Amino acid sequence: MKIIKALIVILTFAVMAWAQGNSRPPCQHRGFFYSMGVGFAYTNFEFNKEKQYSWTGWRNGGHEETFERQSRNWNFSGFDIPKFELRMGVSIANHVALYTLWDMGLYTGEAEYSELEKRETFREQNGTQVKINDETLNYRQRKDDGAGLYFSFGLGISVYPISNLASPLNGLYVSFASGLDAFASGFINDHEPSDAVGVFTRYEVGKDWWVSETWSVGVAFTYGNLFVISDSYYEEKGNRHTISLLFRLTRG
Repeated sequence: MKIIKALIVILTFAVMAWAQGNSRPPCQHRGFFYSMGVGFAYTNFEFNKEKQYSWTGWRNGGHEETFERQSRNWNFSGFDIPKFELRMGVSIANHVALYTLWDMGLYTGEAEYSELEKRETFREQNGTQVKINDETLNYRQRKDDGAGLYFSFGLGISVYPISNLASPLNGLYVSFASGLDAFASGFINDHEPSDAVGVFTRYEVGKDWWVSETWSVGVAFTYGNLFVISDSYYEEKGNRHTISLLFRLTRG
């Protein structure tokens, strides 16, 4: 992880050196777009896997139907400090930036895991289903220090509505991105890991200030949500909510 973040920093300085030889109108969003964000993020992840079996038969002269349910639940919340993010693309007409987004990090915090196996049996009596058995086959729960690893890749757009350099709102922007996200979490000292792949959406509002003809620094607040793509074997439900505060260095 530290190697990945170091490579992002190295790439930033390489882009800065390359950009010195490229001319364009000063203090405008045109041409090659590059932005690196550094800050911190907080996430909350909830994930459930469930599988249900059923069978029927005759017993003691009556028709019975039995359901057996297996449920596994994960919860994780934690911080990623420092958080690194990279964007590369193109800025157009001094108002719009289109970019690809790479986001990767490691959260540390608290993880919770529980699993439950239940069996319920129903018998048909006078045309109605009556529950005659409700049995817990297995239940366990654990809460401990945990970690979560994530990687996101997507496409995004930023809009800079104010182009007047004399305006105090110059550099204000809103951004939206969406793509694929892979997330895994578990206990630091043991197993019981969870992993999920889904589609993320991300919203951002920020403000940049020009520090040269091509480079700006800024600050941004982001909110992101992950919707889990269900597995074909288990019924999977889950989401991850993330908020971030980032300090940005941007060209374009």
